[in-house]
Amino acid sequence: MFEFEKLCREVEKIDPVTYALVVEQKSKDVIAKLALVTENGLSGLTIYTGLVVGAIISDGKISEEEFVLVKPMLDVAFERDFTLAEANALMKYFKAETKEYKQFIDAVADLFGEISDDLKADIVTVCLLICAVDGKVSFRERKWLKQLIR
Repeated sequence: MFEFEKLCREVEKIDPVTYALVVEQKSKDVIAKLALVTENGLSGLTIYTGLVVGAIISDGKISEEEFVLVKPMLDVAFERDFTLAEANALMKYFKAETKEYKQFIDAVADLFGEISDDLKADIVTVCLLICAVDGKVSFRERKWLKQLIR
């Protein structure tokens, strides 16, 4: 647990350009690897998008920094130019569909038992970076990340 808290503090200090570079590099790799191990008709991109949305909404709001960081991925996932207003609408939808989203995260957590430790680490790293891009990993974001790690 101590290591997780230490990691959060370290990631909070990374500059936004580095965030973007690491997220972009790891995202491509994670999506490709998830595509090889997914079940139940979920694509690697679908799972990844759900995780990214979860990281964004875990604290109950979408910061401009978070949106700018994940906009390229949302554009690809939704096959159009995604706006901040649409991201906010998506957040409201997921908040309203809490039970369904929790089931999705539970399914992803089950999938974690079948993937390599390296892929798990990359997924958690991307989610942590998204949570920390505004300079702070909040209590609610930490709680959400711990749910992924469990």
